[in-house]
Amino acid sequence: MTDDKQHHRPKRRKRRVCLFGLSADPPTGHGGHLGIVAHLASMEMFDEVRVIPVYRHMFASKRGKQAPFQSRIQMCQLLFKDIPNVIVSEAERICFERVSDGLDEEHKESVRVGTADLLTMLITDEPNLEFTLALGADTFIDLVNGKWRRSEDVLQLVEYRIVVFRRLVEEDNASSEELKQHDEVKECIAKLQQRVDSITATTTITVTQIPSATKSDIGVSVSSSAARNTTDETVLREILSADVLDYIRERKMYAFSDFR
Repeated sequence: MTDDKQHHRPKRRKRRVCLFGLSADPPTGHGGHLGIVAHLASMEMFDEVRVIPVYRHMFASKRGKQAPFQSRIQMCQLLFKDIPNVIVSEAERICFERVSDGLDEEHKESVRVGTADLLTMLITDEPNLEFTLALGADTFIDLVNGKWRRSEDVLQLVEYRIVVFRRLVEEDNASSEELKQHDEVKECIAKLQQRVDSITATTTITVTQIPSATKSDIGVSVSSSAARNTTDETVLREILSADVLDYIRERKMYAFSDFR
């Protein structure tokens, strides 16, 4: 009887993890990254949201221009610390170090580690997890249209599980660019469905609207670049959380630097 019960025991479902990548240079507050991650964490379809800051820019011309990786990790930890089931991960650093292990510094410069490499590592290391990518609408469109490195590999590695997040906009107030983006997302989902139908796979594309903001209540652009380029604390408080602003100011980062 015991053996029979064990034989018919339901298969335990995999733990579902949403992967959210960002430069975090710096991570923005409720109108930006914090709002996105809080929304993803509130979705019942996920057991965990894993925030993955970029370790090393894909393009050599842009390397060395970001804040140090550990500073960006620490800012993310401060920003997301109060959201349950959110983990800030150094997965990109670990992936790069594995791929470049044994190479001298000169050859490391030519190493390019992309999303497909990262996903391969995560799936190998944690086979009992089910990963979903969280992407902004423009990024999703680029992925489906093959503009990413190893685009098709990325799609197959997550088994076509993607959450596409868009800014919450009332249709009557949407700009022509936002309406165009909405149509392009629908076209890409249809294109992806046709593609996977031919290989008898399934897609799980979820489009969700997030009440984020491109501008704050005082008309400030809610973006990392805007935060990097000002010391006006009235502006910065609109873009960043208090903890992240304190971190930047105390360490004299970005516009607070003595070397600008």
